[in-house]
Amino acid sequence: MQINDYIKQLNTSSDKAAEKVIQKIIEKGKPAVPKLIVAAKESASPRIQKWSLQALGAIGDKRAKPVLKHALSDSRMTVRLHALRGLARMKDSKSSSSIINLLTDESGGIRVNALQALIEIDHCSRKIAIIPLLSDSQWYVRQQACICCKKFQIKNAKSVLKTLAKKDSKKAVRKAAKERLKVFKIQLTEVTLL
Repeated sequence: MQINDYIKQLNTSSDKAAEKVIQKIIEKGKPAVPKLIVAAKESASPRIQKWSLQALGAIGDKRAKPVLKHALSDSRMTVRLHALRGLARMKDSKSSSSIINLLTDESGGIRVNALQALIEIDHCSRKIAIIPLLSDSQWYVRQQACICCKKFQIKNAKSVLKTLAKKDSKKAVRKAAKERLKVFKIQLTEVTLL
C-alpha cells in the first residue's frame, strides 16, 4: 500500500483505527514525512489533519517540528490537541517552551495535555509556569499539575500542595498532592541524614 492510501485511511473518528494506520505509516518511515506535512496542513479534512500531526510526531523527523509548532496556535482545539500529542511523541526537549505557552489555553483539555506532554518529553524549561495550574478551575488539570510538581521536583509549590492535599474537593487531586508531599518528606530526610 502507498503512503497516500494510508493517509486516506486516517479519515476516521476511531482512535484505535487511526493508531493502527499510524503504526503502518511509521513503518514507511521518513519517506512519508513530506506527504504527511501536506496532510497536516489540510484543514478541509480535519480527521486526516489531526492524525497526520500525530503521525509526524511519531516518526520524529525534524522537518515536522515547524508544522507541529505552528499547529499549536490553530483556532481549532482539536488541531492544537493533536499537535501537542505529536510533539510529545517526538520527545524533543526543545519543544517545551512552545508547549508551556499552552498552559494558559482556554481549554482545560489543552492545559492538561500540555502538562502531560511536558512529562512525556521529560523536560520543562520554565517549571514555575506549572504552579498556577495547581489552582486551575478544572480538577483534572490540578491533578496533572501535582503530578508535574512531583516529576520536575518543583519545591516552590509546597504550601499550595499542602492545601490541596487537605482541602481539594476531588480525591484524585488530594492523592496527587499527597504523593508530591511524600517526595518532599523523603528529600528532607535524605538531607538531614547527610
